[in-house]
Amino acid sequence: MFTYPALIRLFGLYLLLMLCYPTATLAQNTSCNCKENFDEVISKVKHNYPGYPIKITSSNEASFEQFTDSLRKVADTADAVSCFNLLQLWTGYFKDRHLALVFKDIPENKEYINQIFSGNKNVPLSKDSLLTKWATAPEYPLEGIWALSGIYEVAIIRKGNIYQAIILKGDGTYWKPGQIKLELEPLGDLSWKVTQYNQYHIRDTFTTYVDEQGYSMVLKGYTWEKIFPVKTGSKSIPADSFYFSKPDSNFAILRLPNFELNNKKVIDSLITSNFYTITHTPHFIIDLRGNAGGFNICFEKLLPILYTDPIITNGPIVRATTENIRLYERMLKSPLFPDDKKPPFVALIKNLKKNKNSYFQPPGDTTTFPQIYTQPEKVGLLMDEGCSSATELLILDAKQSKKVTLFGKRSAGIVDYLNLVAPRPLSCSRFLLWIPTARLASLPQHPIDNTGILPDVEIPHHENWINFAQQYLSNLEPKVANSSK
Repeated sequence: MFTYPALIRLFGLYLLLMLCYPTATLAQNTSCNCKENFDEVISKVKHNYPGYPIKITSSNEASFEQFTDSLRKVADTADAVSCFNLLQLWTGYFKDRHLALVFKDIPENKEYINQIFSGNKNVPLSKDSLLTKWATAPEYPLEGIWALSGIYEVAIIRKGNIYQAIILKGDGTYWKPGQIKLELEPLGDLSWKVTQYNQYHIRDTFTTYVDEQGYSMVLKGYTWEKIFPVKTGSKSIPADSFYFSKPDSNFAILRLPNFELNNKKVIDSLITSNFYTITHTPHFIIDLRGNAGGFNICFEKLLPILYTDPIITNGPIVRATTENIRLYERMLKSPLFPDDKKPPFVALIKNLKKNKNSYFQPPGDTTTFPQIYTQPEKVGLLMDEGCSSATELLILDAKQSKKVTLFGKRSAGIVDYLNLVAPRPLSCSRFLLWIPTARLASLPQHPIDNTGILPDVEIPHHENWINFAQQYLSNLEPKVANSSK
């Protein structure tokens, strides 16, 4: 019977509780002295983050302290607008995207956020003039209006040898019209240098393939769709769509763009309603590209289909501090926390208290199922740099099956430190601080963060990944015998 380790499942579950019941945990403090909050962030990370003693060692401690002291001097005189960037710079040293300073989602924060990011370079544009200019056809195929998940619209315009993606429609808070969201530069060998800015305008530069003639491009998990100009019939299925298809008698294809809890019913329905088809088709492709994770319980119905051998999951190692224990205790008091999920956490809290100021590792799980399905004989998982967090946990489970071949590019590498439990308030009510309370047992010997999980078979960006996986699986000898137990 499937029982995914409760502690690894925790983050998504409690995040839902926090969204529904925020007043239970968040204090309303107003002291926004930058140095005070800087020292508070340092203290909370140092005493609660399980990655601190792994990432700050005798070999780098002196340089890290020098880095910290240099920022503390700036914090002495930093104003409210520059303070956020300074705090971000310090937490960024750990290169853990689960360790994050974020803005509290309150109306009075909107103007403050606007002040922080409004100073970025602005390029004035007229959407109407662009629509007129591109009514026939752009001079360069990549030019046009592109959209991301219905939130952003950008105009991609060639300027010299570089294409700039300039915001036409932003989110109204973090991004405003005229700001540069992307820059793309062709390198001459079918690859492009891409500079991409996230919600907080933090730069990420990488090399990938961009099809100038195409109508979608995937940039580290973010899928941009061209919405003007487009040719009739040129649009493919939107990248954020869930779907199941059976293109021929040998293949079934399932697309899962995320594991957010509000999509669990959709995911479960796609799997259960097509279960007979999947288990009576030789090859099965699961397209996870761009899936940044969410809730582990959203993929539990996949595991029986992939299963060939016991799935071994080691318990995470939890840092037993006063603040971490308090977060778990507060979680259990929420009226929204399901009673049937409480027992393992009650036991965890008792053990954390017994091991206070140290670490505790709960038992791991070995998951088995009563049957190995004869079909699908071969399963291909499509993965890329956008696959992170819970999706990486699915990939680690899937790797233990003889049926599964991983295709594509390495994953994002955001899974070593987990169980965030709840955001931690700071003295300044503008900010919240996420700190993982646990780490994978494989650390520090086998890190995944900032490295990612490598595929078994790499697919060049310019290939049609579905076609590539189909051709590969068609020529691959089955890894698992037709058997059941």
